[in-house]
Amino acid sequence: MKYVIFPNLSKKAAHDAACTVCAQLSAFGAEIVMPEELKTDFASLHGVSFLPEEPLLAGADFAVAIGGDGTILRCAGRVRDHALLHGTQPAKIVGINTGTLGFLAAFELSELDRLGRLQSGDYAISSRMMLEAEMTGSDHICYALNDIYASRLNGKMCDFAVSVDGRQIGVYRADGIVISTPTGSTAYALSAGGPVMEPDLRLIEMNLICPHSLFARPMLFHPQRHIRITYRGAGQGGLNVHADGEESAVLSDQESFTVTGSKLTLPFVDCKGYAFYDALNGKLMQPLKGLGSVGGI
Repeated sequence: MKYVIFPNLSKKAAHDAACTVCAQLSAFGAEIVMPEELKTDFASLHGVSFLPEEPLLAGADFAVAIGGDGTILRCAGRVRDHALLHGTQPAKIVGINTGTLGFLAAFELSELDRLGRLQSGDYAISSRMMLEAEMTGSDHICYALNDIYASRLNGKMCDFAVSVDGRQIGVYRADGIVISTPTGSTAYALSAGGPVMEPDLRLIEMNLICPHSLFARPMLFHPQRHIRITYRGAGQGGLNVHADGEESAVLSDQESFTVTGSKLTLPFVDCKGYAFYDALNGKLMQPLKGLGSVGGI
């Protein structure tokens, strides 16, 4: 089996973790490759090939991201782009958490002894939906595993109209808007007051950022809906559109972008069967632990 290793060396433990991962996988007879720009950092490793971007993911069975959720998102983007460009099935994504939350990770650093499950097939696949967004008057399409969000360049409130399949559902004033997948429901959408969703669901969530309204609530849509956001900002500066935290476009007054569910899904490895709930309870709920019962509850 072919494994592509993507360590984020800005994370303190990522280098040592990558060495451990390579050593364990080599013991199983796996083919291991890394991006060629990491050759100097891992010069002491044996049995690892360093390849340029084009052949890096060709024929890969697994893409292993070592870092935080941002690292795993960037790895997923490379897997996605390769699959779309070549019309192939995407490599299975394995996250190893050296960051803080690690909602997308299959393993913590303390669980690297379980890597043998990848070779034996003792794991489940969580199929994650993605979003795609098309900008007005452009052939440019951006993709997101977590979310696509828009806010003003100057940080001020903005006005925008939202329509679904051509029918307007509202005109809003807010700091911005987040369109997210179930995977992204624990990211920006959660901070903006949205619900937590199981990552295997296929839904699109729309959430306003700090809306200037007493009645604005998150909305959920079928993944085949086309959600169009039209900016109304004459003389107020542009609307900055981001996909998974990366800037995708800047819109002017009356320009819009349309979001729908992508046909491509990404396979995430889950070796525990409860990784999402473990992260939810052990990480997001962590500040509440140790408080004991309050008022008999």
